[in-house]
Amino acid sequence: MKSAILITARLKSTRLPLKVIKPIEGIPMIVHMLNRLKLAKTQEDIIICTSTVAQDDPLEEIAYNEDVKCFRGHPDDVLVRLKDAAEEFNVETVINCTADNPFVDPEYVDKLYFHHIKRSNDFSKIQGLPFGAFSYALSKEALTKVCNIKNEKNTENWHEYFLETDFFKWDSLVVTDERVMWEDLRLTVDYPEDFEFVQKIFEELWKDEKVFSLSEIVKLCRLRPDLVNINRNMHQKKGIPIAIKKLV
Repeated sequence: MKSAILITARLKSTRLPLKVIKPIEGIPMIVHMLNRLKLAKTQEDIIICTSTVAQDDPLEEIAYNEDVKCFRGHPDDVLVRLKDAAEEFNVETVINCTADNPFVDPEYVDKLYFHHIKRSNDFSKIQGLPFGAFSYALSKEALTKVCNIKNEKNTENWHEYFLETDFFKWDSLVVTDERVMWEDLRLTVDYPEDFEFVQKIFEELWKDEKVFSLSEIVKLCRLRPDLVNINRNMHQKKGIPIAIKKLV
């Protein structure tokens, strides 16, 4: 049963233009993310899932240069894009993360995969990691089902289709390791303040071009509240509410 990491990525951001390819220490942010995710031991492929819009061409070039796969699909319907990518590459278990989260943890990618398979879930998430360090697991069958029942084409924020309906079996992998537990620590990149924060983390921890661990990030932030304050007041925007078709 093939499993792969599917990274949803676009270059359409308006708050922080071209954020996923902005350079950190001379390397595009998404490449730092790829270097981290390549450490996951359970995944057979990494696939950048972007759109067919010409603006996103640089993401396909990065995928080629970094020896990962690329899928180009629906610009706005992320669920359909993920489903189509899973079908194209024969992926039965999808591990999903977004390209604006450069610190997705590969160790918990592996732990989530085993949890998801053991529980025979449709959808699995992680509870306890910093915001932006987690990933999601879902089956190709669940992706097909959710695409059939949803009644909205803009599904950039799609997780509520699994969490707020009774159509899917799901639960959470609960983190108990205090070295990485910090749900309120914001490690995603939406605003210039977020990017500045991430840059500061790299300035402190990126040595000899080696991937540093999530526990090192958390330890640094506990010792340096001045860094955490950089993006403390940034908040996630609310997504479009889910919409379910009337089922007969």
